[in-house]
Amino acid sequence: MFEEHGDWLGEKWIMAQTLDTGAAAKAHPAAARRWLVAGVLLFVVIAGFFDRISIAVLFTNKDFNDAVGTAFNPPMLGLLMTSFLFAYGVSGVLLSFVGDIYGPRRSLAIGAGLWGIFMTLIGSTSSYALMIFYRVLLGLAEGPQFALVNKVVKRWFPKNEQGRANSVWMVGSPLGSAIGFPLTIALIAAFGWRASFYALAALNIVIIVPLVLMFVRDWPPHREQEARAAETSTTDMKGNIGLFLSDWRFWMILIFNSACLLYLWGLNAWLPTYLQTVRHFDLKSLGFFASLPFILMFFGELLGGYISDRLDRRALVCFIGLFFAGALIYVVSLVSNPYLAAVIMALSAGFWGSALPPLFAMAAQIIPPSVTASGVGVYNGVGNLIGACSPLLMGWIIGTSHNFDAGLMVLVAAGVVGSCAMLPLIRRY
Repeated sequence: MFEEHGDWLGEKWIMAQTLDTGAAAKAHPAAARRWLVAGVLLFVVIAGFFDRISIAVLFTNKDFNDAVGTAFNPPMLGLLMTSFLFAYGVSGVLLSFVGDIYGPRRSLAIGAGLWGIFMTLIGSTSSYALMIFYRVLLGLAEGPQFALVNKVVKRWFPKNEQGRANSVWMVGSPLGSAIGFPLTIALIAAFGWRASFYALAALNIVIIVPLVLMFVRDWPPHREQEARAAETSTTDMKGNIGLFLSDWRFWMILIFNSACLLYLWGLNAWLPTYLQTVRHFDLKSLGFFASLPFILMFFGELLGGYISDRLDRRALVCFIGLFFAGALIYVVSLVSNPYLAAVIMALSAGFWGSALPPLFAMAAQIIPPSVTASGVGVYNGVGNLIGACSPLLMGWIIGTSHNFDAGLMVLVAAGVVGSCAMLPLIRRY
């Protein structure tokens, strides 16, 4: 019964959105602003990723380790990333509804302000326990981010542009890492580890909050009447949440996304340390080779969004991307040349990037429009709860086996096994 109702609901809305929104986008001059909005969302995501990955650069920093009392203890260092990600996942599940109730614009602006406050507190502490506590608060504040930006895209873009529109803000993830790693390294070298947190805090408060308030709106101008008609009661929202939770297709994208995030957070947490301690790159080379995977991830996301829109085969693009991401990490473990290993790791990240835009585009088709933020929040939040295990699990494996390649097998398993969740969807999407 759900299958019939869910498909009818999705198809009716998608047809209406594609025709009405697409026609309105051409007819209404202000609708061209949608790509500017997507650009602002890109900056929001980049700033968020600066905050998330900055701690990983400090794993081998003596001043930081002495200040917070971690020495070089892989499980303790991994917990700094895992604590954030666990809170991020919980928040994604429990708090993403704020975008459906209060609107994504207001929620994004308040969230970015909180990111700045918590980054300042992280930079000011010398206690490991307080560092964990502030990382948890930062995770709670950042958790709804992807759900909020995805809701903006769904309202501003017709279906045939959503893959490309999602790829615009999603490249903020690799760009945040590609720029964030060398930027943080440079800030630490010039001003110390505390100043790096203060600089990123100022970015959120001084730049990101005003950008959101100036350029992002909950609805495009040509859909204001539809916006009023789309307001749903709490009862309607609960019913629609029940619809996607009972849909097996939703659980396939949740499993796939969880595998993607196991890969992503393991790579973000341990890449700089791996390149420095195992492949013996000096500090000058480290910045470039730590950024290279995320540069290729950037191009992979652009290409994945374009190909999935052109071919309308989103599940197939997702499967290929994540499968080869995992398989190539296994190849890295077999290669002795450090430069070749770094390049293959970068190619792996490029394949991973190609899987994300079509995944979010599929979610927009499967989740009812009135609860987009809630639906994306659930599958992204649960995915981050599972992905949060990756830095700590890899740290434990590395610490107990004294073998970094053994830790990399977490990424291999995530890619190869997780990609299989797309197989039941390939014929339909």
